[in-house]
Amino acid sequence: MAAWIQSIGGVETLLRYHRQCDTRAGLAASQIALFDKTAIPDEPTYSTQRFSGWFTPHRMRRNLRETFGRMPESVVLWHNGWGLPWFADGDRSRRRIVCWWDSQTHWGPWLEAVKPWVDGVICMSDAAADHVGVLWPELPAERRGVMRVPIEPPSGLGHRPERSGEWVIGCAGRLVHAQKRADRLVPFVAALKKLGVPFRIEVVSDGPLRERLQRELSGEPSVQFLGWQSGDDYWRRVQGWDAMVSFTDHEGGPIVMLEAMAAGALPVFPSIGGSLVADYLPGLDPNCLYPPGEIVTAAARMHALMTMRADDLTRLRQRAQQIAQAHTVGRYHDAFAAFVRRIDCMPRISQPPQKQRGIKLTDFCPLGALTRCSRRSLWQ
Repeated sequence: MAAWIQSIGGVETLLRYHRQCDTRAGLAASQIALFDKTAIPDEPTYSTQRFSGWFTPHRMRRNLRETFGRMPESVVLWHNGWGLPWFADGDRSRRRIVCWWDSQTHWGPWLEAVKPWVDGVICMSDAAADHVGVLWPELPAERRGVMRVPIEPPSGLGHRPERSGEWVIGCAGRLVHAQKRADRLVPFVAALKKLGVPFRIEVVSDGPLRERLQRELSGEPSVQFLGWQSGDDYWRRVQGWDAMVSFTDHEGGPIVMLEAMAAGALPVFPSIGGSLVADYLPGLDPNCLYPPGEIVTAAARMHALMTMRADDLTRLRQRAQQIAQAHTVGRYHDAFAAFVRRIDCMPRISQPPQKQRGIKLTDFCPLGALTRCSRRSLWQ
């Protein structure tokens, strides 16, 4: 169960791997999207509810009860926990697992609402699992699982710098303000220019802020907006990066960081907790981290990497590649299947579907109005 399955986010990438691997692992799995508008051709295990902002929680709950009625006594995985307190009493499950693919910044405020309905928790990083242990100490350690998010780089991937003498910096991720903070690209460019170093930034992404960013950086030939890249085109770009930068406020993976590291590009990320950033970058190099939101410092850390000795840079790139190489699809799915089977064999600690949530007045308000006026009601 996931809010979206057909998009370009990290969770959606993972769910695509699951459609490829679950059957091979002996898991008879189905995927349910809440908001996708179209079906996936030739994917019989996928379905979508096609919910929108005009749907009320009451109608959504009724529709999902009917859908779950066709797959009773299942282990149900709630990706990012979206809607779990609303829908769990109708899921017909025998066990429930919540998959938190983000840091506690994202799921922490809703933890208390989710607790009664959960038998196990999956996290993407050791740091996130540690936070679950601190905030939910009564959940036994064996019910917390860490799944190393997989990547699929092409064989022979490696750093292939261009000969222009410029330091090529990649910037990927949705061009939005919330979470990704793409608006910080403008002051980052200004800070790099002040340092007087030759650079070029390749923005391989898209989103609502693209037009504004292109307008504000229209006089900067050092910044290229390339739109979404995929397949071989994407990996060719990544191999040409010397480094990549992120301005995000919170993350679980992020997958793009691992993909850049697999090519030998050096990540410069805010020191956000509860993610693979916290797992890996402190031990990679101090210049790979900067205080969140401090863009001038981010540029200074990038400059420090630019001016490292060539042999030190080579060793650092090799270390980044070694970290990323551990994130294979096979390792991820083996760990996932083993965890699901373990939870299924353990006693149920979540409230059963028969435990009714009850009807609330807000259940008759359109979802679009609720998300604008009372986001907390999404978790009640």
